[in-house]
Amino acid sequence: MIVSGKERRLRRLFSPFSGRSVMLPIDQPVSLGPIRGITDLHKALPTLLAGEPDAVIAHRGVLQRIPAELADSTSLVMHLSAGTDLSGRGYDKTLTGTVAEAVRLGADAVSVQVTFGTVEEKAMLTDLAAIAGQCARWDVPLLTMVYVRGADPVAEPGKVAHGARVAAELGADVVKVQYTGSEESFASVVDGCFVPVVVAGGERTGDKDSLHATVADALRAGAAGVCVGRKVFQHDDPQRVLTELRAAVHSDSTPLPYSEDVPTHV
Repeated sequence: MIVSGKERRLRRLFSPFSGRSVMLPIDQPVSLGPIRGITDLHKALPTLLAGEPDAVIAHRGVLQRIPAELADSTSLVMHLSAGTDLSGRGYDKTLTGTVAEAVRLGADAVSVQVTFGTVEEKAMLTDLAAIAGQCARWDVPLLTMVYVRGADPVAEPGKVAHGARVAAELGADVVKVQYTGSEESFASVVDGCFVPVVVAGGERTGDKDSLHATVADALRAGAAGVCVGRKVFQHDDPQRVLTELRAAVHSDSTPLPYSEDVPTHV
């Protein structure tokens, strides 16, 4: 049997034991600027990678600064979409790199974002298709981050399902979506998308049970894992959060005993 390069790379993104993945996106400073938890990148990286996420998602400048020895157990995903809140249109993403560049940097996959429901949607879909073509040439997996602007994912899960299906139809190998509020509604998103779906973590909140419930329900609904950033790196003990996320995602149960209380310091 001949194994393709894409299959080998996908196996590095997902656990061979559970078939699931804990992904850690740290691309947010491009949109938001320096944010708590990863303001000091050189200090944050060793702590975060010690938690052994299955994959880290970052822009090229960060990937270039991840020491090889720190990423022994973690796959690297190069994010190719950027837009800043300085413009007032941070949801409007433009391409900032190529798959060939990601391969040169040693990435196992690339990711792009599409914000549906905007006048810029057409351009982002064009970019998605172009990157999917590059991924096919290089045998590199493609993660697509799907957001629907102006739609409440809990009230309108059908729009989330629509966006996820579009991403898969245009060539995504993995799709990241927001949680739709219930196991039943999220199952409709997963069932309507013929590639693995991972659930986003979203912003930090003071609700210590929110991530626990989201992960548990999403996995029961068929999610292939989680893609959690701020709820990890803005916690007082991010390494512990990652360790417990891994235990939850890669086992049949989903205990998340850590407290997600917002820290008192800024």
